[in-house]
Amino acid sequence: MIDFEKGYSLEEYFAKGYEEERERQRRACERAVYSEAFEEAVKKVKEPVRLAAFAEIYCPDTVVVMPFVKRVADLNPLVRLAVFERDPYMKEMETLTGTARIPTLLFFDGEMNLMAKYVELPDGLKDKMKDADPAEKSTMSLDYRRGKYNSLIQEELASALSLFH
Repeated sequence: MIDFEKGYSLEEYFAKGYEEERERQRRACERAVYSEAFEEAVKKVKEPVRLAAFAEIYCPDTVVVMPFVKRVADLNPLVRLAVFERDPYMKEMETLTGTARIPTLLFFDGEMNLMAKYVELPDGLKDKMKDADPAEKSTMSLDYRRGKYNSLIQEELASALSLFH
């Protein structure tokens, strides 16, 4: 069971790491563009959501996702966010998702039932990568880190949040 009291705040997450890592995360937040559909999905949440974000500021894939996590928490007070480091929670992550990859976002209801999850990359991008050769996968990873697939992140998070309308 994940104890939300042991997680830390988004502000604490943003203060971790080296200056270069914090700067990279700050730039990602400044550059993020949020779709109207994404913001509407966040605002439509009417039930309490406990969002556990397993994230490390040094991880480039985490840096891509965290602006959207921040936006969710900023837009809807029913979303209770707690950020956790991966290593102390590897067993819990493996039990709940089958792997211990970051970023991992777990969406729990008020009774702490796992309702949805986001693991490492958007499912749509994972599907594209399945049949790609190594060079194509590398290009897709770079494009992801440059924001090309941000719409897929927003769609997946909106879908998870729709379970709480």
